[in-house]
Amino acid sequence: MRRLPILAMLLTVATVLALATDGFAQNGNDRIQRRNGTDIGKITKITALTVTLSKRGVESTIPSEEIRSIRFAGEPTKLNSARLSAQKGQYQQALETLKKIAADKIDRKAIAQELDFLKTYCTAKLAMGGQGPLDQANSLVARFLANSRKSFHLTEVIELAGDLSAATGDYETARKNYAKLARAPSAFYKARSAVLIGGTFQAEGKHAEAIAEFDKGLQAAGDHAVASPQRTEATLLRATSQAATGEAEQSAAAVKSIIAKADAEDEPLLAQAYNALGECYLHADKKKPARDAFLHVDILFASAPNERAKALYQLSQLWPTLGHPQRAADAQQRLKDDYPSSPWANH
Repeated sequence: MRRLPILAMLLTVATVLALATDGFAQNGNDRIQRRNGTDIGKITKITALTVTLSKRGVESTIPSEEIRSIRFAGEPTKLNSARLSAQKGQYQQALETLKKIAADKIDRKAIAQELDFLKTYCTAKLAMGGQGPLDQANSLVARFLANSRKSFHLTEVIELAGDLSAATGDYETARKNYAKLARAPSAFYKARSAVLIGGTFQAEGKHAEAIAEFDKGLQAAGDHAVASPQRTEATLLRATSQAATGEAEQSAAAVKSIIAKADAEDEPLLAQAYNALGECYLHADKKKPARDAFLHVDILFASAPNERAKALYQLSQLWPTLGHPQRAADAQQRLKDDYPSSPWANH
């Protein structure tokens, strides 16, 4: 056999590497990132509520609420870059990356749906942060719901539909969308539905109704491990509504109990808890303890962007009442610089 010249060989290798790194992933396995680990195998079926994975001929069914993300065999490598950007809240960067993917070359339905989901998700998040048209986001959400009924992202997009309505103050429509999640035969989604509905009542200042929904969420979550985050969120949100009804001290004590029991490495939970504590103190008109709680999030929990953005917003509102207008301006500027697409930056 005639040997290729060295230069030709190098070019051939370079081409192969380029295809592997800039085109489509070569790994033949699907990777499912769960809340408590990673499963690797071949996905054989996807529904709105489950994903079936085959590993060495043995199939297992994974509920969608346990799935953080899926990296599909054969997907464009840029798709994962966009996915990671979206997870970090870098929505515009994710969309720019998605534009570089040749969608017409994708022949696996699950990958095409993943691409569509990320476009929909990032567009909606930007719109809710005042960085894009809401009508375009609503159109993408409606299209996804109509065309991807068997995507494991379906429940996320149903929640997005509710979020978009809530962002415009249409809480009644938001509640109708969130209520759809409770139809799933899952403690997680029943609890999630109640937590989201409770949040809309809380936003309207209807704290009695909010507390009733949070109680539903707690009951639905029960002692199911997968619903633990919803149980915690329901507890924290309930505490802030309870504080608004005049029981601030009791509510603050409930939040402090969660903080005391939390894993020191669980920064998202701790950030959410300290923000809730700050809100409890605000309802009790205890401005300095509230400031300290929000500062705790600002200084220590940059890895929880949504909660840190909220803390910066609260600080921007709180500092002037404590005689520090310059610190308020600093908090507002850092909020806009660090989280330009957050709703808190456009609150």
